[in-house]
Amino acid sequence: MSRLVTVLVACTLLAALPAAAVTVVTPQGPVDVFSRGDLLDLLALLRLAGAEVAFAPAAGSYTAALDGHEIQFTPGGSLAVVDGRLTPLPGPIRTLEGHAVGSFATAGALLGPLGWELGGIPGEPRLIPKRGGERLAIDIVPSATGTLVVVRGSEQRPRLLAVPGQAELHFPGPIELTQAVPAHAEVLAVEASENKLTVRLAPGVEIAASYPLADPPRYVLRLSSANAGSRGELAERTGPLVVIDPGHGGEDQGARGPGGEEEKNITLAVSRLTAQRLQAANVAARLTRDADETLPLVDRTAAANRLKADVFVSIHLNASQARGARGAETYFMNADASDAQAAQAAERENASAGADAVQLILWDLAHIANLNASSQLARSLQTRLNTLHSIADRGIKQAPFVVLTGATMPAALVEIGFLSNPGEAQRLLLPEFQNEVAAALSEGITDYLRAARTAASAAAEPAR
Repeated sequence: MSRLVTVLVACTLLAALPAAAVTVVTPQGPVDVFSRGDLLDLLALLRLAGAEVAFAPAAGSYTAALDGHEIQFTPGGSLAVVDGRLTPLPGPIRTLEGHAVGSFATAGALLGPLGWELGGIPGEPRLIPKRGGERLAIDIVPSATGTLVVVRGSEQRPRLLAVPGQAELHFPGPIELTQAVPAHAEVLAVEASENKLTVRLAPGVEIAASYPLADPPRYVLRLSSANAGSRGELAERTGPLVVIDPGHGGEDQGARGPGGEEEKNITLAVSRLTAQRLQAANVAARLTRDADETLPLVDRTAAANRLKADVFVSIHLNASQARGARGAETYFMNADASDAQAAQAAERENASAGADAVQLILWDLAHIANLNASSQLARSLQTRLNTLHSIADRGIKQAPFVVLTGATMPAALVEIGFLSNPGEAQRLLLPEFQNEVAAALSEGITDYLRAARTAASAAAEPAR
């Protein structure tokens, strides 16, 4: 009751503030913008910066796009998706008299990724383009999993736009190259212009993966041949796209079985088989990783967001102190775990994300819109897994998994078995059992897509 009283008091105080217009100084001259107290009209500021702003009624969210960068946010929340990555804001976004408003600091946080700063003071704001280009260096490095293009010199993560023949990295501010990049068999040229770095690729070469590295900060593009596998990001789409996420990888081995079995290897094998079966069913599928590489949890859903995937499924293996624990269970995202075991499972899988990332699980952008769809996806997956006689049914659960946080499409996480159970660990290593699990997962995904398509068609029919 005390929380309700606090909210009512806050709303009453906001309503009591006189509506006013604050004058924002822009490069084109002064412009009056709606304000109330210390809150500013965020959409007006974004439009003054040149951003194209759109509203999605289904999710209740706004999207602002400019120079290859995209920001999504929802009034009532204090988090945003910036270029596919979940990002905390200094304060909440509210709705007043039809305006989406926020504090001076919140407005600056939204403008920053678009290449603008909000200078001055709250009563006298100034819209200023960012100055001073970052000096970048490019290394082209061969590796066992494909040629790497390593971008050094920027602490800002760029937005990747991949199109046939090239990859564009859009930075928040101006950039310049410190040296020319020699031509390579797979990289024809690297060019810098304003805030964009363009990597021109040889015919048949595409971006297989992209991820940041720290200490020192770097951004990496991994290249591969267009016909090397099923996860090319540049392939044309004529139908739904499913992103399969093999849990863990690289330094993060995940759970470990009594015989030394490693979760990261089994999830990759099952994910590859699942993607192959989806492709055979004429459903486009991509993997977040196709090698033993470290990939941050938040980057996995960011990749799915960038690809505008229709479904995201993360594949994992379970572990328990009770060696007899066995079976498969499927989760969808919720800030509150459905039970203590679900909370422990989320805590274990979130361990590699860090405390800051775990705090973002309270994010609500597009979550409400996708909650029912994610529940239906989880049910389809678990139903198919239950048809395998050797797998015990552990049901459908909810938990705050970081890897599901920020997904702007229906998303689920599947624990296909327990590595802590010696018998189940041995069975999970068998290629024939991995094939059975992959078949069940691909069928569960296609079941969901078929049901979603039928529901969409029924909703589109005019009422009789």
